[in-house]
Amino acid sequence: MKIERILVPVDFSEHSLTALKYAIELARDYESEVVIVHVVEPLPRGTSRWSDATSLLEKHGEKASEELKRFEEEATQLYPKCRSELCFGVVHEVIGQLVRKLNVDLIVISTRGQTPLLDLLIGGTADQLLRRAPCHVLRLLTI
Repeated sequence: MKIERILVPVDFSEHSLTALKYAIELARDYESEVVIVHVVEPLPRGTSRWSDATSLLEKHGEKASEELKRFEEEATQLYPKCRSELCFGVVHEVIGQLVRKLNVDLIVISTRGQTPLLDLLIGGTADQLLRRAPCHVLRLLTI
């Protein structure tokens, strides 16, 4: 299997950092590029009743941008062929678009110790990616 580009969705948790480190190890073996991506999701309906939705989304985007930069800096210290992308939208839809646009060969994602049955029932982000991703997905189960 040829792996030229690995995509790692992150939510800035320790679990996503674990997935990133694992992806970097794989990238070293295959001399691949690692793309770290964070998706800022739309605000829940009704949010504009309590706050200016645009301002709230901008603030969330700014915070995410700072965290993503921190993740990218840490990653490039471990492996220089890393870069990041900040996107807005529904996670599994954005990831699918990025996979096609960037010709991603593998997605590495971490889940938080839930059983596969629980993921199936609640439809977590990892489960959505597993079902819809147009490439291979490596799902790490972290506890």
